[in-house]
Parts: sequence; structure tokens; C-alpha cells
Amino acid sequence: MGRTSLLMVLGYSVALILMGFSLSHVSTRAYENSLEYHNRAVGHSLAASLANMGCNVIYRVPNSFPRWSNVSLGGGTVSLYTKTVPGIAAPGAPTPTNVQLMATSVYPAGNPPPADAYRDTVIIEWGVSSFGRFAYYSGSEGPSGGKINWATSDTVFGPFHTQDKVTVNGSPVFWGKVTNKLGLTKNPSNSTPQFNGGYQTGIDIPMPSDFNPLKNAALANGRYLHGKDLTLTFHSDSTMTIKGLITTPVAKDTIVLLRTFVPNGALVIDTANVRIKGKFTGQLTLSVQSGGSSSKGKMYLDSSVAYAHDPLDPAANSQDILGLCATDSIVITNNTNNASGITIQAALFSLNKGLGAEQYDNGISRGRINLTGGISQKQRAAVGLVGGGSGYSKSYRYDNRLMTQSPPFYPTTGSYMILSWYEK
Repeated sequence: MGRTSLLMVLGYSVALILMGFSLSHVSTRAYENSLEYHNRAVGHSLAASLANMGCNVIYRVPNSFPRWSNVSLGGGTVSLYTKTVPGIAAPGAPTPTNVQLMATSVYPAGNPPPADAYRDTVIIEWGVSSFGRFAYYSGSEGPSGGKINWATSDTVFGPFHTQDKVTVNGSPVFWGKVTNKLGLTKNPSNSTPQFNGGYQTGIDIPMPSDFNPLKNAALANGRYLHGKDLTLTFHSDSTMTIKGLITTPVAKDTIVLLRTFVPNGALVIDTANVRIKGKFTGQLTLSVQSGGSSSKGKMYLDSSVAYAHDPLDPAANSQDILGLCATDSIVITNNTNNASGITIQAALFSLNKGLGAEQYDNGISRGRINLTGGISQKQRAAVGLVGGGSGYSKSYRYDNRLMTQSPPFYPTTGSYMILSWYEK
């Protein structure tokens, strides 16, 4: 009996000792796990914080390249490097130059760092911000006392910006981020706009003063034409017919292959007016400029201008992208072709005026504008009368490709935007 009791006591003692060792090991491992998690969290926060600091510098001073090496921060050491890298371009388009920012951290700090120090890296790539990324941009929402009201039936897809106030009536819906310079007016005061992509005021994104960068690109390796009013017809085989280019000894049409006629995708027609239509294939920014003449710089849409490969159809894998830029205005012609509606697939930019329609107020309904792309304009122009019955109704859809890809040498905002954020 005594021997049995002794064996039982010894057995329980051994079991308790083993349990103690086990509990001690678990406790030690829990502490180590907690410490490792803490170091990881702090190290990651340091890298992310430094990345945000670098982003703030690039955002405020677009052409700056901040660089900080082995800076003590929060008990760790951080470094930040920036460099230019080639961006991603669609086939046939010029390769953009992006800015890559890399923030690294070591926590805890030491010289040398301890063996169990945690290292983290955040890599951010910035690209030049183009006006093409806006579904809607305006320098002005109309004359004083006659501001445009965004009403209950209105829906805007994609980024929206105005240098003016945003005036809302009822419950318009904005799916992309809405920014403006001068604030928001609710008319009436109980209006409930839906900003599904966010809202921010006090943002200043002025229009460029001219199209000189486009002109320089056209002179360098594109195509620069001067002083001739032309009619351009795009074809789905990547060619274009030009009417009015050759007038002597007799007038005749000229058919060109776009990629050889405009190698870098920048086509400028200066001191002229241009009429366009057709099925477009390729990468091109067409700019019609006034050359200082009040009667020039107008672009007329004589019929639909659409991509040969529909960007709204994922199966089409469309690489077609077109920018249409006019110093004066972009005008939908009042003719038979446009009598029952018009399709426009492009990024539009009107430097001094906007997208409008001839004789929109003559009491004749002309169907619908089916726009896929985006509009940037100095001031919104009229295409129809409120309530229908005269001019055009509107169906505007954003081309999501324009968030990261723009037509060649399309006007830029002078700032950068984040294209990707990668955390190792």
C-alpha cells in the first residue's frame, strides 16, 4: 500500500512538473508571438507612414523626387527612394514615364539591427494625371445665376471635377469620386446627392492655358498641318481618309495609314476647323487649334465616331483609344446622319467652350447622344432642352480604361496620381 501511494505521488509529481514545463513553454511562445506581432505591426506602420510622407511631397510638388536614407523614426530606421520607371502602354501608344516610390523600414533599430528585427517594404507607382481620367470636368458650371443643376434623374459614372460649385437638386447619383474647388450648393436645401465614390471640396485642378505640348509632340514625331479646313473619315482598318488636304491641281481625297501618317499618335491641325466621322482603330489624339483666330479651332462631328472594338465588351479587348481636343468647341452637326442620335466613343476636351449641338433648340427631337468616354470642357454647352422634345437626350458612360490609360499626349493636370500600391 505504501509503495503504491509513493508511486502515485511520484507519478503525479512528474506529471505536474511536465505540465509546468509545458505551460512555461506555451507562455514563453505566446510572449514571443506577441512580440513578433508587435514588431511586424510597428515595422509595417513605419514603412506605410514614410510612404504617405513621400506621397504628400510628390502630390504637392509633382516633379520632386524625395529621398531619405536611414532616418530614425518611432524606434526604427526608415528609408525612402524614388525613381522613374516605364509605365504600361497599349500597343502602338507611347510608353509613359511613371514615378516609383519605395519606402523601407527596420524595427527595432540597431547598429547593426538585431537578428530578429522586422523589415517591411511599401512600393507605390505614380503616373501623370490626365484630364482623360475624368468622366466629367468643367471649368465653369454655367454663367452666374444660371448654374447647372444636377437633378434626381442625373447619374454620373467615373471621376467628376469642377472648378466651380456643384449645384444639386434632389438626389443625383455620382458613382465616382466628386471633387470641386468652390463647394456644394443644395437647391432646395433638403436635396440628398449620393456621392458613392466620395466627395471632397477645395481641390484646385485648373485647365491648361493652351495645347502647346500637343503641338510640340506633333512637330516632333507626329503630324502637324496648318491653315486648311479638313474632313477626316476614320476606317476600321486603321486608315483615314482626308478631304481638303490636296486641292491642287485638282481636289482629291487622301487615304493614309494612321500609324505611319502619325507615328507618335499626336495629330494637330492648326488655324483650321475640322469635321470628323467614322470607325476608329488605333491610338490617336486629334487636336484642332485656332492659331489665334476667333473663327477657327472648331471640331464638328458630322456622324458617329466609334471604336471598331467596343470598350464596353470585355471579349473585344479593345486597344482603341481616341482623344478629341478643340481650342474652341466640339459641335454635333445638325444633318441627316445625326437626325436620330449619335454615338461618340472618345475622350473629349474643349479648351475655351464645350460640347454642344447645332440648332438644339429648334423644336425637333434628334434622339440620343450615346457617349462612351469622358468630357472636359471650359463651360458646359447645350445639346437639348430640359424636358425633351428639342435636341438630344443624353446617355453618358465612362470608359474605365481612362483611369490608367489616356490617349497619346492628351492634356495633363500637371500632377501625379497613384496607379498601384504594393506592400511586401
